[in-house]
Amino acid sequence: MRILAFLIVILAPVLAFPRLGLHEGYTRLVFDLDRQTQYQISQAPDTLTLRFSGMTAAASDTDVSSPQVASYQVVPAPNSATVFVRLRPNVEVKTTLLTDGNRRRLVVDVVSVVRPSQNPPQPPSRSEPPKPRTQPKIVVIDAGHGGIDPGAVGLVVEKEVTLDLALRLRQLLEKEGIEVILTRSTDTHLSPDKATDLGLRAEMAHSKRNLFISIHVNSAPSPAQGIETYYFGHTIDPSLLAQVIRENGGGELGRRLTREAQSVGERLVSDLIAQSNLKFSRQLAHLVQGAMLQATGAVDRGVRQAPFYVIRNARIPAILVEVGFANHPEEGRRLQTSEYRQALAEALARGILRFLNGG
Repeated sequence: MRILAFLIVILAPVLAFPRLGLHEGYTRLVFDLDRQTQYQISQAPDTLTLRFSGMTAAASDTDVSSPQVASYQVVPAPNSATVFVRLRPNVEVKTTLLTDGNRRRLVVDVVSVVRPSQNPPQPPSRSEPPKPRTQPKIVVIDAGHGGIDPGAVGLVVEKEVTLDLALRLRQLLEKEGIEVILTRSTDTHLSPDKATDLGLRAEMAHSKRNLFISIHVNSAPSPAQGIETYYFGHTIDPSLLAQVIRENGGGELGRRLTREAQSVGERLVSDLIAQSNLKFSRQLAHLVQGAMLQATGAVDRGVRQAPFYVIRNARIPAILVEVGFANHPEEGRRLQTSEYRQALAEALARGILRFLNGG
């Protein structure tokens, strides 16, 4: 008599990492962990970072668009994974670890915090200590070129347009409670040495600020027009590389600084924090580009990556905008006018504020 044996294999469902739940007043992220999985949690003003070791997870980049969470990104590595959660303003994070046999669940609740202005008014009391003030967002605005470096020269001079736009943009952002730091507020350079000048500007994009924007005016040997916005990265486009070399100082200096910036880009591939920052820089670039196009009707030259030296080491979202072509017969004349510059500045402000407020 022949006996047939049947092997029945029960496959456990593959769970999302994290599992997401949207609730009234809070967003919940649940991470299913094995007993041996270790984790660390750190929080910056706009980003919650969770690092897991002893596990694997699939890469993902997910928009959440809840009132508490804008998006999350899972970045896998050998036997580990890092999750970057981009937080909306006015939230707090609460975590709970639940154990169920050999399995554990890390529950992360991102909860909306009621603003003081939404609370019922309280009678004044002299015995109450003053409430702490909310730290303002900090934006660094870099007016490209300046002093001995005029930048592009055509129907307008680049260094004059970029400074005017930076001053207009500062005024608009400060009205919204944003703290603004200018790399220059007059027609001056930071150093007569171009490499040092760009390095000093780049050093202002450190982690105690919220974002960095470098403003420039374009030029081309043949007729061209339009607006384009960049975040840091590689390029093999010969025409784009020539533009990058010009902005990086031109000539042999520009080629050297471009090579240095490209080598930074190669190292960033293995830097998880930098990769997450590039994602936020891309989001900022698209918001600013869209706002400028809507306000001006200019030609859309797109959002692109390029190894600009001034944004190579930014540890915060950083972009470089080219607001038009100085030597285009129509666009150059528009850039001469106060009305067009104000429209550009207002568009830059809208894009920045939308990014700071969670997109």
